[in-house]
Amino acid sequence: MIKVESVRRRLAWTLLTLGFVCGFAVAGRASDTLSPALLPDAAGAFDDAALRVNDSQPADLVRWTGPIYLAIAEGEGMQAIAAEVEASVRTLAAIARVSVSRVNINDSRRNFLVRPADSTGRVACRASVYSQYGRIASAEVEVYVGGRGSLTRCINHEVMHAFGFRSHAHAAFSILSYKQARLLELSALDRVMLETLYDPRLRPGMRPTEATAAACTIIAEKLGLAARDAATQCAGRDVSGRQVALFGRRDRDQ
Repeated sequence: MIKVESVRRRLAWTLLTLGFVCGFAVAGRASDTLSPALLPDAAGAFDDAALRVNDSQPADLVRWTGPIYLAIAEGEGMQAIAAEVEASVRTLAAIARVSVSRVNINDSRRNFLVRPADSTGRVACRASVYSQYGRIASAEVEVYVGGRGSLTRCINHEVMHAFGFRSHAHAAFSILSYKQARLLELSALDRVMLETLYDPRLRPGMRPTEATAAACTIIAEKLGLAARDAATQCAGRDVSGRQVALFGRRDRDQ
């Protein structure tokens, strides 16, 4: 689900809310080994996760461009998982080369909040991301400590969302795929996708039609593909096989 809120003085903020149900699907049999031959799959996974919202709506690229000030709220069960939550955020931030500081819940600088979810248990974790012109301004992750399945998987899944992957890569061996229910930590592909999203050759707010080819080239480089082969495979890409014309519209509220 995505909601768009208009703000005065010509500021536009996008609120993205993504829920994750633990144990949604059985684990797939995909491999965690990456090779140059997997470029189409890896590039497609990036498009699916970073250039869409909620598995369908095309979206411009968003990411953190400044430091993260992480606060972890108190609540039932939160003390027991606080260290794991902070470790997850710091692991992704290190890959993205974004600084992280732990702050008090009442600190005015706080822009990344992790709190207990008010849930019946159906949705174990949820992430909300606020962005402005491609730059993530704040994020919130809700954790239902009494939910089904692995909290480690839920935490890593939602923190990935909070770093700019506003959709899922269901066809890939990724923490962002519901088909990989037994995958608890980031896969090799997740790390490559995160490095790609935060590569300086991609820009906050980049349109999908432009970002998909640039991301493919970056991924090809990381997979060790020869430049000539990468240029051939990445030329003329659209997003996940969709028609380029689909991305010619810009939501007035974004």
